Amino acid sequence: MPAKFYDTLLWEYIKNPWVRWISLDKLSGKDFWYRMISYDDITNKNKINFKDVDLKKAAIYSWEDVYITNLLYEKHKKDKTNENKVLNEIELPLIQVLKKMEIDGVHIDADTLKWIWILLDHEIKRLEKSIYDEVEQEFNISSPKQVWEILFDKLALPKWKKTKTWYSVSADVLWELAHDYPIAQKIVDYRHYTKLQSTYIEWLLNQIDENWLVHTNYNSAISSTWRLSSTDPNLQNIPNSDWIAWEIRWAFVSRFEKWKIIALDYSQVEVRILAIMSGDKNLLDAFQNWLDIHHRTAEFIFPGKTITNSERKIAKWVNFWVIYGISWFWLAQMLWINMKDAKAYIDKFFESYPDVKLFLDNTIKFCEENNYVETMFWRRRYINGINDLNRIVKSSAEREAINMPIQWTSADIIKIAMIKSYEFLEKNNLKSKMIMQVHDELVFDVYPGEEKIISNEIKDIMQNILTNKPITLKVDYWEWNSWREAK
Repeated sequence: MPAKFYDTLLWEYIKNPWVRWISLDKLSGKDFWYRMISYDDITNKNKINFKDVDLKKAAIYSWEDVYITNLLYEKHKKDKTNENKVLNEIELPLIQVLKKMEIDGVHIDADTLKWIWILLDHEIKRLEKSIYDEVEQEFNISSPKQVWEILFDKLALPKWKKTKTWYSVSADVLWELAHDYPIAQKIVDYRHYTKLQSTYIEWLLNQIDENWLVHTNYNSAISSTWRLSSTDPNLQNIPNSDWIAWEIRWAFVSRFEKWKIIALDYSQVEVRILAIMSGDKNLLDAFQNWLDIHHRTAEFIFPGKTITNSERKIAKWVNFWVIYGISWFWLAQMLWINMKDAKAYIDKFFESYPDVKLFLDNTIKFCEENNYVETMFWRRRYINGINDLNRIVKSSAEREAINMPIQWTSADIIKIAMIKSYEFLEKNNLKSKMIMQVHDELVFDVYPGEEKIISNEIKDIMQNILTNKPITLKVDYWEWNSWREAK
C-alpha cells in the first residue's frame, strides 16, 4: 500500500526513537534555532480556550506550525531521509490502518462492565473489613503513609526500602512481605481491585459513545521499542492477571448481532526470531519439528529428568530473558532461586544453543564497530555507551544492543501484519473489522459468514510475514462471543 502522505514526526522518531515526546517546538529550536510561540504562551497555560485567543496571536501560532513543518519536510527531502524504507513501507502505510481502527472502535457491553463493578465492590468491601479486623482499627488503605504506620509502627513488620520521609510500601515491598504476612497480601489485593474498579471499569464506562463503541488513540511515535501504544482509553493494558481482571474482557463483544470475536496471536515470536537470526541448529530443529521449545530447553537444562511444569516454567524464563541479555544475578532474583543455579541454567542454555551465544557476541561486536544495530526490516538503533570505559554503562548498552534487533523486529512484524490484513479486508470488501492490536495479538470483529475467511486468510498473512526463512512464524487462533472467551 503506497503512502499518500508524509509525516515529519514519524521520521524524527525513526531517527531518534530513544527521545521521548518529540515536539515541533523542540525540533524548531534544534534544527532552525527558532523559538516557536508555545500553546501555553497564547492560552496562559491553558487558562484560555483556544477559540478565545486573540485572532492575531492564534494566526501567528498556526502559521508557525505550518511553516516549521514545511521546513522540516524540505530538510528531509534534501537529506533524502524521505526515501527511508522503514518510513515508506511500514510507518506511513500504517497511519491509514490506525485511522480506520480508531474510527471503527471496539463494541463494549456496558451491562457486563456494571456487573463486574458490583462484583469488585463486594470484594473490596470484604477485604476492607478483613484488614480492619486484623489490625483492630480503621485507616485509609489507599494512603501510603497510613499503611506504613500500620505495617511498620503498629505491627512491626520488617522494613525494606527507605524513602526520604518514611519506609516504602510500594508494590514490590508489599509483594515481598506478602510471602510471610497475610495482611500485606490483603493490602496488595485491595489496591489491585480498587485500581481495576476505577482505572478500568469506571474509565471504560465513561468512554463509551452512543453506539456502545470505545475509540482508542494508537500512538506510533512514543514507545522506545517501536511498539504501538494505546491511550484514552488504553486498550492494550486491559488486565488478564486474575479471575476478576480477566472478566473485564467479557465486555468486549461483536457489534454484529449474534456473532464473533476472533483473536490471532503470534506464538513465541521473539524466540522464533532469535532462531532465524542466529541460525542455531538446535533451536531451528525444535521449531521445524513443532516441538514445545520451553520443554525442549528444559530437557537441556535438566538432563535425564522427567520435565515437570515447574522446570518447564524455568526454561521458559531462560528462553525469554536470554534475549534481553539478562545476567544470572537477575534471573536468580526473578525466579527466587540461588545464583549458582541461575548461572548454571544460563550456561546450559548457551551450551545447548551455541550459535545463539555466537550471534549475541557478534551483535555486540558489530555495534562496537558501527555504533548501531539493525532489525530484519532495516530499522537502525544507534547505541550510546557501547564503547564506554565505564563497565556499568557499557553493560547496559550491550544488553540494549542484544535485545533491540529481536524485539524491534517483532514490533515490525505485527505492524506489517496489520497493514497486510487491512489491505486484505479492503480488497475483498469484507465487513469484518480489525479492532485491536495488543502486543503480539490482532483482534477482529467478524461479520456473519466471514469467520472462515478471517481465520484462514488472516492467519496465513500473519504467518508469512517473513519469507524464505528456515522456519515460519506460528499464529494461535481463538473464536468466540467475547474477547474473554476468544482467549
